[in-house]
Amino acid sequence: MSNDAMSSAVRPPYASDTKIPSLAQLLVDGGDSRIALDTHGVNKYGCTVEPQSAEDSMFAFGSATASTISQRGFAAANHVYQKIVQATLDDAPSSLYALYAQEMQSLRQELKQLCQTSDAVDVVFAASGTDLHLMVSQLFTGATSGPSMIVMVEAGETGSSVPAALQGLHFSDCSALGVPVCAGQSAGDADAPELVRIALREADGTPRAAADIDGEVETLITSACGHNKRVLLVLADVTKTGMIGPSVTCALALRKRYPYQLEVLVDACQFRLTNATLNAYLEQQFLVAITGSKFVSGPSFSGALFFPEAAAIRYRQQTAPEALYAYSSRADWPASWSGMDGLQKKANCGLLVRWVAAIVELRAFRSLPDEAIHQFVQEFRRAVLHNIGTHSDLSLLPVPAPDRQALTTMPGWDQWPTIFPFVLHHPSGEPLSREQTTTVYRRLQHEKRMQVGQPVTCGVWQQIPVSALRLCLSARLITAALSDDGDTHNKAEQIISAAIAVLDAARRLGAGIE
Repeated sequence: MSNDAMSSAVRPPYASDTKIPSLAQLLVDGGDSRIALDTHGVNKYGCTVEPQSAEDSMFAFGSATASTISQRGFAAANHVYQKIVQATLDDAPSSLYALYAQEMQSLRQELKQLCQTSDAVDVVFAASGTDLHLMVSQLFTGATSGPSMIVMVEAGETGSSVPAALQGLHFSDCSALGVPVCAGQSAGDADAPELVRIALREADGTPRAAADIDGEVETLITSACGHNKRVLLVLADVTKTGMIGPSVTCALALRKRYPYQLEVLVDACQFRLTNATLNAYLEQQFLVAITGSKFVSGPSFSGALFFPEAAAIRYRQQTAPEALYAYSSRADWPASWSGMDGLQKKANCGLLVRWVAAIVELRAFRSLPDEAIHQFVQEFRRAVLHNIGTHSDLSLLPVPAPDRQALTTMPGWDQWPTIFPFVLHHPSGEPLSREQTTTVYRRLQHEKRMQVGQPVTCGVWQQIPVSALRLCLSARLITAALSDDGDTHNKAEQIISAAIAVLDAARRLGAGIE
């Protein structure tokens, strides 16, 4: 379906008014340049605004990067879009914002219900995980006049714009609320905190020993706290390649040692967590950032931040930092956060329709029995590892198994990997270069209509700079595999067969590159 055809299919005749954008336009509005469509009708991540067909969804294994909106997600977004159209036609500026505030509050309540959080937990929405990092950094640094430091894992495992956001800098040429900004310039009047990045991998791409990572983090934070600095530790769970860093054990120990100087933000923007794990983090008073656009497989750019009770009480009276005015609407925050009353009362309808599409996917996923999810994730993992292990032109990028035993001993599907990073090799045994791997990635998308996660830089092997592609399991794929229509076993086999077909296609494309 073309963009024009799709727009006419969802817009009533009166929506031809130029004041009212189409649903297709809204899906790429209210973010930044990363979701703008290029001349081919795709965003930076290769996703369109057209609902993905059931056939193409079978080969959508790129959720660690982004997903194309599903048909059910598009239908849900269209439902709220009709309300937006009507509110806009009312010609009262307050009508659209009132609708936006009401719908965002409904989303907030449903997200908390689906995640089984306590009533005391607060949820804030934002356009992306990067926006969330900017928000947390600005709240954190604005809470004290003293020196501060932020510790994060390397940007290659999280996001290239995250370091800028954490230092209070603009990271694009346009903000989520449509304010023209200049990337690299300060977003507010607060002093930029000291930022320290920790490597998770060695130069050859192998994971660093957890003890070494933790030791480096502990030394940094102990020294900073000893000099009366406040520290924000960003714990990545899960990174682009499926790692956790630093360890949960390390973060818990440091938080216990420095309860008044250390704030912990869990970067769970992949959202590859069970409810038990999410709530265990919140019980430890860690902030948790998630998105609806990675594992959940909603459309690109839908972030949310969970504040545990103590943190919510600590921050909700704080006056909104200057940097937030270009990125955040008042309705993105709970009504009880009186410090945010000065933010614009502006409807970010793009954020709304994207989250509505994402919540449909999460709702379907949360309705599945935990044991069935657990079994399918293991079955998928065994099949993928077996296939990679039996082909010399594929190698699995080493990733330690997720370890959260210090946080919760309750077993769940998130104890198993759902991101499988792999490196392609020539028949000679040499790995494909980064440029060659990118070529395979693009050809998979454009020629085979198959999606994998974007190439991730993973070191230098045999003097060749190497990137890994990522085969990713998503909530949408799991829901499709376990949908209860009397043919669950066959559907699960189809999803696994599709994953193997993607690996085989990548191998063949790689073999043809010189």
